[in-house]
Amino acid sequence: MEGRKSVQIDYDSAEPVYLQIARLIFDQIIKGELPVGAQIPSGNEIQQSKGVTRVTYQHAVDRLREAGLVATRPGRGTFVVAVPVVQEVDLAPGDQVSARMPTEREREGSDAGLSPVLVVTRADGTEEVYPASVTVCRARISGACQEAPEIHDTGHQ
Repeated sequence: MEGRKSVQIDYDSAEPVYLQIARLIFDQIIKGELPVGAQIPSGNEIQQSKGVTRVTYQHAVDRLREAGLVATRPGRGTFVVAVPVVQEVDLAPGDQVSARMPTEREREGSDAGLSPVLVVTRADGTEEVYPASVTVCRARISGACQEAPEIHDTGHQ
């Protein structure tokens, strides 16, 4: 996988390996490390470097394909075909943000599947739910917006 970041797998995690692979490749797409047209690491590359079976890798690719992010070209590989739009949410004084797994209704109403969501509770008590993987929260300080430091939720309590 020369020129690509290594995919790190945590076999002790409660998160299934195929979801870890899908999430890590998803993160590389979001960050622009795998732009549209780029080939994602092949099953053989992942199998050789991480010991992941082809079936496990295929489940990860299926998730990315279902999300409309990649397409497989037989005999050539799997390529990035779309990049999700990152949504920015401005936070005002008194707003709070928490992360959790989506409810069944939220899963049915979006293509987020089992990906975590961010819940923004506004100072007036209203709640807004956003997909955590593509949402950036920015805190307003003295009327201006300042980007909050990047935080990666591993889903562990």
